[in-house]
Amino acid sequence: MDNKIYIEIPFPNERFASIAQQVMNVDEELRTDQVKRVITHKDNLLHVQFECYNTKMLRVAVSSFLEYLTMVTRTMEEDFNN
Repeated sequence: MDNKIYIEIPFPNERFASIAQQVMNVDEELRTDQVKRVITHKDNLLHVQFECYNTKMLRVAVSSFLEYLTMVTRTMEEDFNN
């Protein structure tokens, strides 16, 4: 897999980063033969690494991940504010 991207997402604290990691790891990539995704966290940072065979799959995987991450963070924010 020649196409790679590494993303770091900061959270307000380690607990939120851990929750995001756990939630995001539940869903696997749809094409595990073409996309490899590893999600970890350290302190308040969520670390995400993607590896794909082509740039189109990389773009689709990252875009889908970011949409899902947006939903997760909004849900955590709502729970935190209530």
